Amino acid sequence: MADVSSIQQNSLPWQLRQGGKNLSEWIQLQLAQREPRESAPPPTFEFPGWLGPLLFWGLVAGVVIWLAWLIVQIVDRYLENRRGRSPQPEVQFMPPPEEHSIAGWLRQAQQFEREGNWRAACRSLYMAALQLLHDREWVAHQPSRTDGEYLVAVQSLQQPRPLQVLIRTHERSLFGGEPLAADNVQRCRQAYEEIAQT
Repeated sequence: MADVSSIQQNSLPWQLRQGGKNLSEWIQLQLAQREPRESAPPPTFEFPGWLGPLLFWGLVAGVVIWLAWLIVQIVDRYLENRRGRSPQPEVQFMPPPEEHSIAGWLRQAQQFEREGNWRAACRSLYMAALQLLHDREWVAHQPSRTDGEYLVAVQSLQQPRPLQVLIRTHERSLFGGEPLAADNVQRCRQAYEEIAQT
């Protein structure tokens, strides 16, 4: 059986502990052998007397220059706005879409009728009637209005029947998918002429 004391003296952890202990003792010995020297006072340094006022006035001058620059910027923007120039980028003007006139709608109706496009011919007559109502200030033309809204709006007119014919024909052909023929265009043209004569 091996001796317990020999195993402990030869193990790696024991040797590391011993080495650390020896190093610690050697450092303590070196420090103890040194005689305490009198430490010299740290060197004194003083800023020159003129440096404080120079820094202060330099800071004041910097703040004054910055404030002056801000004031110049504000005044410049104010003057630009008074002259009518905007510092914002200009927006390119887009002309409104060209509105059709009654004559334009009637020309289109004739063209579509010659081509045999009955649905487009009736729609052109319908649009001419809406423009006529708008021009006479009877019913304002609004692109967002539905056919049903126009039917309600024309009820107050003296002769709503011709307009009702145009609106219902437009509604049936466009939304109902009903095919139209030449006689439908004739009825739409007659309805438009009745509206124009009133």
